[in-house]
Amino acid sequence: MHKFWYVIMLAVTVLVAACAPKQTTPLPPASSPASVVTPPVTSGSPSTKAEDVAWARVVQDAQKEGKVLIYSFALAGDVGIAVSKAFKDKYGIKLEIVAGTSPVVLERVRSEYRAGQTMTDLVDMSLARMLALQDDKLTQSAKDLPVLQDKASWYTHPLDLDPDGHILSYYTTDVSAYINTTMVKVGEEPKSYMDLLQSRWKGKLMAGDPGVYIGTTYVYYAMVKKTNRLTEDYFRQVGGQMGRFVPGSARDQLLALIRGEGPVNFSAGSAGGAALVAEGAPIRVINMKEGAVLNPSTSFAILPKAPHPNAARVFLNWFLSAEGLKVFAETASQATMRKDVPDFLPSAARVDLSNAITLSFNDMSEIGKLYNAGYLTKLWKGEAGK
Repeated sequence: MHKFWYVIMLAVTVLVAACAPKQTTPLPPASSPASVVTPPVTSGSPSTKAEDVAWARVVQDAQKEGKVLIYSFALAGDVGIAVSKAFKDKYGIKLEIVAGTSPVVLERVRSEYRAGQTMTDLVDMSLARMLALQDDKLTQSAKDLPVLQDKASWYTHPLDLDPDGHILSYYTTDVSAYINTTMVKVGEEPKSYMDLLQSRWKGKLMAGDPGVYIGTTYVYYAMVKKTNRLTEDYFRQVGGQMGRFVPGSARDQLLALIRGEGPVNFSAGSAGGAALVAEGAPIRVINMKEGAVLNPSTSFAILPKAPHPNAARVFLNWFLSAEGLKVFAETASQATMRKDVPDFLPSAARVDLSNAITLSFNDMSEIGKLYNAGYLTKLWKGEAGK
């Protein structure tokens, strides 16, 4: 594993950890699958009769298998219960979930494969851990799922991130600017990153310390290297506006903002933002004209020796549909990558996805190189970018 993957593994886990439940025990077993009629293929249905018949056969074989087992980071607690019930109600297939953090899930899968005792069908982890699993050749392609044939319904289609379909991301974590609403009056908030160069913000801006928090480098890379929405010179100038660099996670950025350590955080991110807003915290995301930066977050993969391969495919096809992701989004208070699924977020934490910049897997690699080189820290010290 190259050095930058380990950095990205840590950063992505921190960005999403605040949002995810920490339960690590399996859900109670569901009752035996009911005898149900095979439902018609829904969102993303195959386009030919032969493909319809082939998928109907997959569904029938899945119902004979009777269950699917998932080791999951995101489908814990009430989220897992809601998803399990909805899936079983539709297909009569029992969904068993063993919840755990991404590092725990990754090591459990590795241990089972080393021992030659594959127990699980699917894994659901942070992107960084999923990339590590792919490096171990413990993922298989699911790019032919019917749901993936529909591209128009996605802000970012999973196959645009991984054309081979081994890693299927379904929601993102954003890095955005936030304000303290008790320190910034309505109508006086910045509307663009360029507004932060105004003299009134001199010495008052906060940002995640780019030597500790990789999210700040996400913003630099997305705006300068990927899209040219901002320039290198802009970042040099805005570095001179900073009054405080906050070490730690995205949540740490928001907590510093809540404490009033500054009126604006340049790269706070939304990890934990929705929960803090729901609790009454005086913060609000600012949808800058240049857009938010989206980091592909939790993803699914089917394991190569899945004991219930058909049930795994049917579950994943359903979960990635508008029907399945709506159950997830509503219970988890998350935004997904589908346009036809509401985000169920408080308005003060709602990010405009229509103008967002989504980082690809290759982008993550390049960001890791910049982070490891301390590039943004050097730029803000006047030691780089000239």
